[in-house]
Amino acid sequence: MYFSTKKFDTDPNHEYAKLEPFNKKNWDLLKEGEGALGDDTGDKKDQTDFALWKKSKEGEPSWDSPWGKGRPGWHIECSAMAGEIFKSHPIDIHVGGVDLKFPHHDNEIAQSEAYYCCNKWINHFWHTGHLHIDGLKMSKSLKNFTTIKEMLKIYTSKQVRFLFLIHKWNQKMNYNPDDSFAEAIVKEKQFDEFFKNVKANLRTWNIQETSQ
Repeated sequence: MYFSTKKFDTDPNHEYAKLEPFNKKNWDLLKEGEGALGDDTGDKKDQTDFALWKKSKEGEPSWDSPWGKGRPGWHIECSAMAGEIFKSHPIDIHVGGVDLKFPHHDNEIAQSEAYYCCNKWINHFWHTGHLHIDGLKMSKSLKNFTTIKEMLKIYTSKQVRFLFLIHKWNQKMNYNPDDSFAEAIVKEKQFDEFFKNVKANLRTWNIQETSQ
């Protein structure tokens, strides 16, 4: 069962791919967004259509439905969970990684606006940047990931906090264990010296007040 993006897009009250309209025909992103659900495209009316429900293959989880045993598409899972928790619309803030803008979040918007008969399902989308390791996106599949626990073997918890605080939340952060902490260590020293000066001044003021 597929969602017809063309039918949705031709409706005067709706617009498909609000977040990244320039990627509407990006076949690589569309294929990646569907994953295993996009393998069989013979039943699609348009290549931009995406799966709402798919017949489960042998060994896959399945649920009963009017169309037989199957499983929900990736995008519909997120809309269903959000709709179950937030009963009124629009939802104010939705967050996720920057790589989810299209097609995942654009498909979420489309199917949710169609279901709830509205033209604004989310007020604000906040997309966070990714953590890169030596120039490559951190990923378990690439086996290039690191953990906070590993960082704390070398650096203090305060230095780790500064490492993240000095980077913008919506920009990618490139992490290199040898180079990335230099600025964080400098910031930690600056703040430590600042608060030491504050404490010294407070002690001086307290002594002066006591003597008076």
